[in-house]
Amino acid sequence: MRRGTVIVFIFVILAAVVVGVSQFLQRQPPTEFALVVSPLAADWARDAVARFNDTAPVVNATQRVQFTVTTLDDLAVWQDAPGWTPANRPAAWLPASSVSVAYSPRFDALIPSLARTPLVWGAYQSRADVVTSRGERPLDWDAVQAAAAAESWAALDGGRAEWRFVKLAFQRPDQTMSGLAALFTAAADFASAASVTGSAVRDSAFRAWLEPVIASVPSFQTLGADPAAAMARGPSTVEIALLPESLWLKNLNGLVSSEAVAFAYPQFQFVLDFPLAGWANAAEVTDTERAAVRALADWLAAPAQQAALPDYGLRPAHTEPGADARLFANAAPYGILLAPDYGQAVQAPARTEAQSLIQWFVTTQRR
Repeated sequence: MRRGTVIVFIFVILAAVVVGVSQFLQRQPPTEFALVVSPLAADWARDAVARFNDTAPVVNATQRVQFTVTTLDDLAVWQDAPGWTPANRPAAWLPASSVSVAYSPRFDALIPSLARTPLVWGAYQSRADVVTSRGERPLDWDAVQAAAAAESWAALDGGRAEWRFVKLAFQRPDQTMSGLAALFTAAADFASAASVTGSAVRDSAFRAWLEPVIASVPSFQTLGADPAAAMARGPSTVEIALLPESLWLKNLNGLVSSEAVAFAYPQFQFVLDFPLAGWANAAEVTDTERAAVRALADWLAAPAQQAALPDYGLRPAHTEPGADARLFANAAPYGILLAPDYGQAVQAPARTEAQSLIQWFVTTQRR
């Protein structure tokens, strides 16, 4: 047999082996891993993970893998550790904030950020005109706290008696990271310091200042997981709120069906940055799991998945939405900006201090 023929013959055999191995792998059931995601990023994550699974990913050259997606608020993970054991746990976690990873001993960050959404003040324009004296002062914690302390709109210059009580909203601080972050920004604003210390959150003057705000929330249970959707029922439900920008964007059509709204970015800002974290105990992580999580991380950080984020009201991790981002463009007339001034970044307190603030909130809210 000629040498060239031998080479061709060997090449054909190798190609057949590669095809055979590929077909064999395709027929093998994939190893399944769980990804737990913050509800704020759930829609984007589900679609991105579905596309990842559709590629029939193989890790370590031999093992097919796929991921399932479940949702869970950050505090349920770092406060309660919901019954997870080494044999029954997620492989990866996509919380709303890197602070949550810092508070959790069970996970280590793999990617610092996969998406972003800042906290944003939103108010019906008629109420914003009153609390800001028609734009003479910013829509911020001081303006909102003063309105809450007055209790009724009739007590405020320009307020109308038929509006009755001032009705505020934010997500629950004892259940969501965005709700807890709202309290962090309040503490930073009160102390005029971006670094929220233990003494700041325990300060009796700060807590007395914040109590009227908490009392002005009509009902956290009625507001549900998405206060922006509740507010979209009209100003008789909620009039002013501090919420993740993504919730405002997804509920904009319902909000403006009642009347115009006004948005403002806080001076002391807490940006939810959606890191990806893996299980911390290396002895409990197999090579297949480690490789699978890394493959998913690379997929979620890739340009195609990042470019899709604005369609879900989220900002890419390292860039801003383009002018063609529909949700952002629709909200631009009301104050949403493609590249806002994020102000001073709030630095969260230690976990024990955050838990103290949560417990105080729970006690105060029940009064």
